[in-house]
Amino acid sequence: MLDFSQRSELGLHARVIADLQTAADLIGVRPLIVGAFARDLHLAYAHQIPVVRQTEDIDFALALDGWSAFEQLRTMLVASGRFAETAATHRLRYGALPIDLVPFGLVERADRTIAWPPQGDVVMDVFGLEESQRVAMDVLLPAGVRARTVTLPALALLKLVCWQDRHVRWPRKDATDLQLIIASYLRAGNEARLWDEFVHWTQETDFDYDAAGARMLGQDIARLLDAAGRERVTALLERQSRIEEPGVLPVEMNSHNPERAIRILLSLRQGLQEAGR
Repeated sequence: MLDFSQRSELGLHARVIADLQTAADLIGVRPLIVGAFARDLHLAYAHQIPVVRQTEDIDFALALDGWSAFEQLRTMLVASGRFAETAATHRLRYGALPIDLVPFGLVERADRTIAWPPQGDVVMDVFGLEESQRVAMDVLLPAGVRARTVTLPALALLKLVCWQDRHVRWPRKDATDLQLIIASYLRAGNEARLWDEFVHWTQETDFDYDAAGARMLGQDIARLLDAAGRERVTALLERQSRIEEPGVLPVEMNSHNPERAIRILLSLRQGLQEAGR
């Protein structure tokens, strides 16, 4: 468990989560913290690693058995008087704080996307949320509020999915977060594993500390996925990390040195493939 019960600056976040969980409990749903707030919990609060951009909202993933459950939950939240509607169906406000609700589960289509009602013309890729929920971890916040958040490997997986889904609309946002997670992975509680589980990597002639972190992260992501999921993520990484004709992701991750980003993505892919064998 991540214990942030003494971090008074998280008091507002704790109130939001408590109020959301009160409504969600009534329909048997447990919200899952995803997105930038999950990033901050793992990096900034747990390991004092500076983040690139400040969190501007809280994202919650919700495993639902149908769209009616989403509407029911949203209606209850607004009726409580603590959450206010916005023009976007998935977004509410808690005071000045934006709250995004992302449903998955039985609302998903065969390709792991959701199509927002009523027209179904707004489509979102939610691949990775079900996998993230299975390994979610507990967080203790001020006032004794308990919540569930994605693990760091799950967050990296979701950032890859989100980048592919929306980088044309919102360039760099997810790529920057992915770069930070990869670059911080060893410092975020995993360095001892390098000298224990993977010490043989350090004896390789081309050993690279940051690339080793990416390789370890790739192995940890692979353990979240079935064979089809590993194939899906591997294909994305292969498209983006070609030496001769790289994709957009390396430039968005590191505009000053995209070749370095390619090296890191290749190591991420290597780890993913090693764990899948």
